Amino acid sequence: MVLRKTIVGVFYVILLSSTSCIEIAKGINDWTQTQDVNEVESKMHYLGDDGIKLFLPVTFKNYPTIDYLKLLDSLVVDNKQMEIERTRVKFMRELEGNHYIYFDNTVNATFTLNTVPYLPIYRQDAKFILGMMRKGQEQMSEETELVYEKITAKHNDNGTTQIFKAIFKVEDTKLRQQSFQHAYYISSNNKTVLIHLLAPFQANFDPYIEKMIM
Repeated sequence: MVLRKTIVGVFYVILLSSTSCIEIAKGINDWTQTQDVNEVESKMHYLGDDGIKLFLPVTFKNYPTIDYLKLLDSLVVDNKQMEIERTRVKFMRELEGNHYIYFDNTVNATFTLNTVPYLPIYRQDAKFILGMMRKGQEQMSEETELVYEKITAKHNDNGTTQIFKAIFKVEDTKLRQQSFQHAYYISSNNKTVLIHLLAPFQANFDPYIEKMIM
């Protein structure tokens, strides 16, 4: 039962974000252009309630949920997609555990992290989650102008840490916009986190994930 609830949570967190509901920023900054995180000005964020250290480019700023939604209101270009993002944020807030939002206004990228009750993720779980995601995306495509394309989906387990990573390209054929969903499900050190990065480009965010301390 706990496994099913967590899987459903992962499914909806990823599914409910469509394309970026704000316009793409004009510039591309350092972290989008290099593979070496040591060359990018970055910052360690200590999530005290969860004992987690999160490593992000310095351009990502932490936002309380209310302030984040106000920010989107000022940048929104499509009311329907704004409503989708509101629904997604509401759902993430209702998950058991804590919820953190970071936004980079130089490229209009949103990074979210949810802590949930500890639950290792095994290969069969990753396959099930991916199948649920694809089924939900097909349904979303039938109801909207969104087209989903899987870029990658991988599962790794070194005996102490389990990671499921999936990246999807999402195209809005009506608005002629695209975005990329980067999702991570990580279990390590008796902790589990759900991470989601929504950006108007495909990013190599693995080096920042690797520097996170759980």
